[in-house]
Amino acid sequence: MTRTNFPENVLPTGKAMDMSEPQTLDKRLVQERNRTAVLHWLWRFGWLTSRMISALVWPDATYSVAMTRRTLQQLVDEKLIIARAMTKGGTAYLLAAEGARLLSEQCGVDASSGNSLTIGNAVHRACSNWYLIRAVQRGLDIVTEHEIVTERGPYRVLHGKQADGIVIAEGGACVWVECENAKKGRTERHKTCALVQSCLGQVPSVELAPGLWLARVAVVATNEQALRWMAASFQQFHRDGLLSDGQVGDVDACLLPLTESMVPGESVEGNMYWDILLPAAA
Repeated sequence: MTRTNFPENVLPTGKAMDMSEPQTLDKRLVQERNRTAVLHWLWRFGWLTSRMISALVWPDATYSVAMTRRTLQQLVDEKLIIARAMTKGGTAYLLAAEGARLLSEQCGVDASSGNSLTIGNAVHRACSNWYLIRAVQRGLDIVTEHEIVTERGPYRVLHGKQADGIVIAEGGACVWVECENAKKGRTERHKTCALVQSCLGQVPSVELAPGLWLARVAVVATNEQALRWMAASFQQFHRDGLLSDGQVGDVDACLLPLTESMVPGESVEGNMYWDILLPAAA
């Protein structure tokens, strides 16, 4: 698959904090900003692993893993965050009630504790989290799956589908994220195709919220088989004349493998039409 390039000029809201501070800045201030950043991202994502937090708060630091572990342990000891063991190993971190109160005071947001949250399908959520985290690292604004589920994000339920995340690029152009980690029934796969059929390539563009419009759909799979199943459904819709070349061309395809401990491998990004359907038809 070929690489997909996103626009360079993007909205600033929601970007990871810039931790490249002048040497003269007091280290305690930097540390406090880092701690606040951890609370901020836990509030937005619901739960994160230590590697996810490291990628968001210390993306370029030489000793990012050590700094992440130390900061997380401090926040756990101060009862600002909660450490919860995941079923297949590893730890998920969530915002505690005291951390939510502190974040609300410092940032003026209506944060709440994540103590009652269930991890649910950890692989599916981790797939969404990592895809969005990598978008943040490229300077793009996002709406997380947690924000969508808790009705805190600008979105609409379209054709019975709820996004697994939204990436916002220049001019409010939105990428609707659909994550796949296991085989879905034909009905569910066809809902994604019907979403593309009805909402992409339309004039005027479908509005998700004021100033935000649907530009693309990204199918993100943790394994090749899950991606093949989705590609087969798009192929059927395309063959039956229900999807045009241009509509399938507005669908990104991403293979994002994850280990059992939710560590991402090298992702491969391409286009559903140009890199999957067209070569298959040749």
